[in-house]
This record gives sequence, structure tokens and C-alpha cells, in this order.
Amino acid sequence: MINLILEEIKKIAEIFKKIIRKKHVRIYTQYDADGITSASIIAKVLIREGCNFELRVLKQLNSKTVKEVNFSENDFLIFLDMGSGQINLLKDAIEKTNVLIIDHHEPIKYEHPNLLHINPLLFGEDSEKYSTSLLSFIFSKFVDPKNIDQIDLAIVGAVGDRRDEGIKVGEVSRVLEEAKILGFVNVIKDLKLFGSSRPLFKVIAYSFEPLIPSVYGNEAAALQFLKDLGISLKSENEWRTLKDLTEEEKAIIADGIIREKKDLVDFSEVFGEVFILSKKPEFLADSREFSMLINACSRMGEPDLGIRLCLGDYSVYSKSLEKIEEYKKQIAKSMSFIENSGVVEKENGIFILGVNVVPDYLIGTITSMILSLRKPDKPVFGLAYDSTTNMIKVSARKQSGWNINLRDILVNVVSELGGEAGGHKDAAGAYIPLGKEYEFIEKVNKMIGDMNAEE
Repeated sequence: MINLILEEIKKIAEIFKKIIRKKHVRIYTQYDADGITSASIIAKVLIREGCNFELRVLKQLNSKTVKEVNFSENDFLIFLDMGSGQINLLKDAIEKTNVLIIDHHEPIKYEHPNLLHINPLLFGEDSEKYSTSLLSFIFSKFVDPKNIDQIDLAIVGAVGDRRDEGIKVGEVSRVLEEAKILGFVNVIKDLKLFGSSRPLFKVIAYSFEPLIPSVYGNEAAALQFLKDLGISLKSENEWRTLKDLTEEEKAIIADGIIREKKDLVDFSEVFGEVFILSKKPEFLADSREFSMLINACSRMGEPDLGIRLCLGDYSVYSKSLEKIEEYKKQIAKSMSFIENSGVVEKENGIFILGVNVVPDYLIGTITSMILSLRKPDKPVFGLAYDSTTNMIKVSARKQSGWNINLRDILVNVVSELGGEAGGHKDAAGAYIPLGKEYEFIEKVNKMIGDMNAEE
């Protein structure tokens, strides 16, 4: 099956090379790490091909933001990490000009001579293995083999989109093996914490994955946590960092995190394989830290910083660090609100009511964190107000392996309430009308209950 998608990507790459010589290229990408790395890969391709282009970053592609997509018959539109599930919004553009979509979300099947569509689900492939960055990288190699040097960005995007486990298995694992052979990536066993040059207690205090419930956002609590484990905090009056730890100390910290999380996390989730980018500067060598920087810059309103880092402009690194600090503080504030008063628990779901306290650009992150903290036997739905659309943004997450499709649930509920939905079976999103929050909760709770009763 993998040969079918590779053949299609190769064919589209040949068409792409012809179109970019004739038309003006406009790239539209989703603003998370997967979208930003994908856009950076395609941008590098176009630069090498000597083509001018415009690049826009969108939080989402929906009926509101699609109005920002400008085009004429002389434009070639590229959509990255979005578009497959919004083809109904793009039909006008597809009718008038050439459109390329590279995505791994649930697609709407639609054929048109102007539409070039790369999505593993169209070929029966498991989308859990793919990130858009991996697809963009494979595409870039078919355009020109010298784009092999974009392989580390493909891995950063995969890590940011939690597809790093998927690239270790099956045919897709060839990307990782290629990166290792070419010296772009080194896979090591280490604590799954990042921030190698930051004081250890700060790393512990603001760790997202793994997230330590009694410590998160509290530096004093993080200091005490390390003291209780017998970990030395300073060396010659300097705060110790992750890279100062011995292997024994790393094991002690891993065991301590597992105890704090009351055994709701496996050792492999705390200590395991980490992708180190061998040809990036040391401060961007940890693929997880790189992806987090990109996410933070985008969510704090400056996605251009992430793109510039991806393209090798490291002069913005210090500014990106400021953004990640802002990001962490905003998350700590949001988590404090939710833990105190922002959760509604029903028989078949946990619902986070972020109202106006949790920003819409953080609700997906917060939903994932609540899922990680509680490890509930039911899905988690986060709701927050989005001022740009005057609607409620919904993010849904669940444990993998459950026989429930979050995308299908949101699509069905949205069809009754009005709005839009898309995503994956384990992680999906939607927009619903403002004021429909409690009706949404009741409908979702009932739908999941009915589904469970049928099993």
C-alpha cells in the first residue's frame, strides 16, 4: 500500500515543478509545530527552485478564516496540515486554479483536475504514523533529492504532533533510519524532559510531558521535590541542569515522577528514546524542545519566529525563549483556574469550561494535560471562547486504543448544533455557536452513552 502513496506523491511532485514555473505560489499552513515545519520544508524547496512565494499561517481553516485565502487564476494555492477535511470550503478555489493539499487529517473525498491531494488516508494508510511534516519531506525529496537535508525538520514536526512513535514502525520508519544513517538524528535513551541548559528545578516545575501534578507551575514545590529525592540542586554555586545529572540521578527522578503521578504513567513515558538533531545548534538539538518553541511562538502570536528558526535564522532564538516563558505562565494560570472551578464531569465525558479565562489557542494543550493528569476512563472535551470567530472552540482528546471516534462524535453533534468539526479519532476539534456549550455537553454525553449501550 505504501507504494501507491509514494507513486502518487512522485506524480504530484512532477506536476508541482511545472506549475511553480507558471503561477504565483501562496502557502497557507496550520500554526502548530507540524504545520510550521511543513511550511518551512516547502518554503526551502521553493527557494531552491528559485520561485517567489507568499506564506500565511492560520490557526484553523474554517468558514471564517477561509475568507483570508486570496487567489486568482494565476495563483497556485498550497495548504499544509489542513484542507483535507475542509475541501467543501475550497471548492471555489479548486474550480478556478491549482490547489495542493498535504495533510493527514480525515479527508473529504473529492476529485478534480486542479486538485493535488496528498493524504495517507486516501490510500488506506494509518494516519497515526504520519505527520504532515513527514509527508512534506517525502514530497520535497521527489521534487529534488538534495532536499534530503530537511529530514530533521520532518522529525521535529512529527515529534510536535506526537507521531514520533509512529515513525519507528513499518515503512515510515525508513525516514528515521535515513536520518540516522546520514547523521542528522541521534536516538538516545534519556529522561523525557527538555531544557538541557535551564536550571533543573525550572525544568521540573514547567514540564508538560510528563506533567507532575503536585509540582506544575510551582518552582518552590519543584525544589522541594528534588530535595526529597536527594538530588543536589547546585554545583559550585551554579544551578544544576539536566545535562549535569548522572544516569543514577536520572533514574531516581524518573521513579519519583512515577510515584507523584500515582503510577498513572509508565516508565517508558518518563524515560525513553529521545531524538537529538545532530546538525542543529546545541540549543535546538532536542527535537522536543524545538517543537515546543515553535508551538509557543505560534500560540503567543508570533509564528514567524518558528519559521525563521526552521530556516536557520537563529538570531530570533532569544525572543523565542521569551515566548515560551509567556506560554508556560499562561498555561499555569489556565490550569489553576480549571483545577479550581472549570471542570464539569458527566457519566461519559469530562468537559473543561475555559470560558474567557483559557485562551482558545491553549484549549487543546490544556485538554491534553488534563487527560495526562487524570488518565480518565472517558474522553476529555475542552471548550473556550474564540474572539476571532465569536464561536466556542472545542478540543477533544482520549486515550488511544478506545473504540470510539472523537471526530465522528463532533461531526454528528455539530450537524445538530451548527458549526464545523474535523480531526482524528483520538484527537479532534470543532467550532460551535456561542451559547450552545451546555447543549453540546448534554448531546455528547448522551451520544457516547448510546454508543456504549450498543456494544
